Amino acid sequence: MKKLFVAILILVVVSSAVFAGGATESANGVKTLKLGSTTPSATYDHQALQYFQSRVQELSGGKLNISIHMGGTLGTTAQEYAQLREGSLDMFLTAFDTASVLRGGKDFTVTCVPYVFDDMEHYHKFVESELGQNMIADVESQNGLHFLGILAPRLPRALSTTSRPVASVADVANLKIRVSEAQSIYEMWKAWGANPVIISGGELYSSLESGLADGQDNDVISTHSSGMGEIQDYYTELDYIQQCIVLWFSQTNWDKLTEEEKGWLETALDETYTNFEGLLGQQYEEAKQALIEEGVTFIEPDIESFKAATEASIGVMDGVLFREGLYEEIRALNN
Repeated sequence: MKKLFVAILILVVVSSAVFAGGATESANGVKTLKLGSTTPSATYDHQALQYFQSRVQELSGGKLNISIHMGGTLGTTAQEYAQLREGSLDMFLTAFDTASVLRGGKDFTVTCVPYVFDDMEHYHKFVESELGQNMIADVESQNGLHFLGILAPRLPRALSTTSRPVASVADVANLKIRVSEAQSIYEMWKAWGANPVIISGGELYSSLESGLADGQDNDVISTHSSGMGEIQDYYTELDYIQQCIVLWFSQTNWDKLTEEEKGWLETALDETYTNFEGLLGQQYEEAKQALIEEGVTFIEPDIESFKAATEASIGVMDGVLFREGLYEEIRALNN
């Protein structure tokens, strides 16, 4: 009986170590931080994380390590944010707009409004502005988070379709377009005349193949890596949503780090952004060429028709999905 009790006690202790989460420290003093993401493995985001992980190890001389958990294995976006708040997760990699699910984060919905940003430089102006910093600070204070920063830029989102080429906003009429869960994207495609449908990433390929959806909005790299060139005929470079991936940290766990450890993480973050900013153009060209070889025709769109339709429809969201006037304030940052 005594042996059985000891065995059970050991099992409980081991289980607690495995499932409690958060930073752990080995007997030789190596600290491991737990990082989650809902993005699948073997993607651009995963590549950026692996580079970040290697730089942290190198900068710390092996004293600081990162354990990466991709594909939502730790839960949904909302669940992983909750784990940050309680301290069972150290870091969360996500798109910037997902902060809209947090307390005080409703205004982050605006970051997915089409053409709110002209380019990635404009995006950075927003993040670094008093406007952007105040939005971040509200989310940090109300959710127990620390915004570590932008890990890497992504290519802008565009549109691929199966049988109908799209050159102007009039061409999207009645098309069933698969979109992400971002409400601003859904509302704008609806305003443009399409029939947007929300379909999970795991069901996207089969939905397009079966005709449940006529097209999907994504960047060139993701469109290629997910095999869309096999079933889609056209790609329209709308470049309508500028995007990047960011890292949020548990405030509780951030406060437990030494200044040296914080410095390693911040330096690795900056180096990762610089590295992937340089690689993005090359990866774009490679993915585009691969799609062309698979038979995808690239359409040069009438961007102005989409921008005009967006401006005409912004009232659908202004003061509803985010505070009134915020869209224009962000637009004005680049004037």
